Amino acid sequence: MRKVFQTTDEGNFFFGYYDKSPLNISNDKLLACKSNFIDRLPDQNEVLTIGYFEWKTSTKFIKLGHTRAWNWQQGCMLQWLGPDFDKKIIYNDRIDDKFVTVICDIRTLKKTVLPIAYYTVSSNGDFALSIDFERHAWFRPGYSYQGIKNVKKNVPFLGNDGIWKINFKEKSYKQIITLEHMVGINRLSNMKGSTHYLEHLMISPGNEKFAFLHRWKTEDGGIYARLYTSDTNGENITLINDTGRVSHFCWRDNDEIVCWGAIKNPFNALRKYKNITKYFFKPLMPLYKKFAGGNSVDGNSRVSALVSGDSYLSIKNSSSKTKRLLPNLLKKDGHPSFSKTNKDILVTDTYPDLSKSCKQNLLICDINSGELKTIDTLSHTKSLARGASRCDLHPKWSHDGNYICIDTLDNGYRSMYLYQIFK
Repeated sequence: MRKVFQTTDEGNFFFGYYDKSPLNISNDKLLACKSNFIDRLPDQNEVLTIGYFEWKTSTKFIKLGHTRAWNWQQGCMLQWLGPDFDKKIIYNDRIDDKFVTVICDIRTLKKTVLPIAYYTVSSNGDFALSIDFERHAWFRPGYSYQGIKNVKKNVPFLGNDGIWKINFKEKSYKQIITLEHMVGINRLSNMKGSTHYLEHLMISPGNEKFAFLHRWKTEDGGIYARLYTSDTNGENITLINDTGRVSHFCWRDNDEIVCWGAIKNPFNALRKYKNITKYFFKPLMPLYKKFAGGNSVDGNSRVSALVSGDSYLSIKNSSSKTKRLLPNLLKKDGHPSFSKTNKDILVTDTYPDLSKSCKQNLLICDINSGELKTIDTLSHTKSLARGASRCDLHPKWSHDGNYICIDTLDNGYRSMYLYQIFK
């Protein structure tokens, strides 16, 4: 394992989320986004430059275009479009006061514009799924776009919010899931008065299913999250984790999902009840944090692991069978994904550790043997480490499983590192 490329200091370069690859199918082009600043959230006037590096032969950034729909965590959803992952790219933009999807041929720069912005795209390049980014901007500024202020959508609950499917051939879209329907599934008392939204959509490798989170911010300031799967037409919606504690996830194959979350236990069961959370959990939370120690960011302690049940989980979509995945080895929340060529090899990362000089670890694990290796340990600018302008490593695999790319503030500016994992 060795670092083979890093972007230059002639700008701030990053890519975005961990569920897509910046490398094309032949690994000779590395997609990147270039920004003019690093220390605040972008506003509606900020422009992000899109391009790529022919990294094996040059450090020159080849520009392809610009976008006004982006954020630090997920970028502009830039990636290579399947099924060839070589000739076309896809990303989001804001054009004529609308968030849209753009497909661009990198050879001719010809663009196809689709009527709404996308969230996740099928590997065969036939369709994508999306949320309402206009509403999302009111509640998740670190994961949405600025520039459209539709005040009618700035409400805690909007029944016709939901998930849409975009048909590339027809350049059309239709709603497949409504927020109203999701709130009606196993309704809980803590839903009342809460702010509800759907996010983190991810399509399965075979393009038949997708996973997503239904989250709501409760009146006491907490967040309750459920992990669901569904057919890509919105049918067969299945609740696979209802502990209220679930964050990053990935598909291992077409049936198994690995996520950071909690198992069922008495403490998590009580969080479903509004009054218990309000009058019991909230007052005791400062005391719990003082004496229990540990959390999903800095690492679980024995007490916090027992109370929350947090760890990486393996969940079978077909049966909802859940088991903890190496809880004594992988003790921190991160951004997991499996190699496309070896489903036993997991890469993940850790958040900046404020108690240890603000370091982040890039980790690779064989989940069968339990062998865990640190690929690299990197520094993070401490002033940005806990806000929405932070730089998570967000490790991303190449299509052949030989490379991993990360975003980093290791040198004090945003850059991308590329590691060769296997020869």
